[in-house]
Amino acid sequence: KVKTRLGKGLVNSLINKLPFEAHIPGYRFCGPGTRLQQRLERGDEGINALDAACKAHDIAYSQHKNLSARHEADKILENKAWERVKSKNAKLGEKIAAWFVTTTMKGKRKLGMGFSKKSKKVGR
Repeated sequence: KVKTRLGKGLVNSLINKLPFEAHIPGYRFCGPGTRLQQRLERGDEGINALDAACKAHDIAYSQHKNLSARHEADKILENKAWERVKSKNAKLGEKIAAWFVTTTMKGKRKLGMGFSKKSKKVGR
């Protein structure tokens, strides 16, 4: 039997249904519910390195519906956010937000963001 990943995942399904953007205060891309297309059309940029990493994460999500690709995007954001926590040139507010983003991404990946279903291989 082979395990296959199905669906977008509970966490992502809930985020996709948010009727508002729930960003970290002052940020344009860090937080659930970003209206990415509208922000891109306006030419919005990240307010700092962390927000720019969140923007790249949002773009990756918009380009990939595959769960493993989204896990990879979460891992990349987690690592970039952790770099901002350790950075000597990040302000305290950015470091706090970066710690929150790091912890959130790690939690999302640990929750699995989806469910496994055992299926039979075809042709056996």
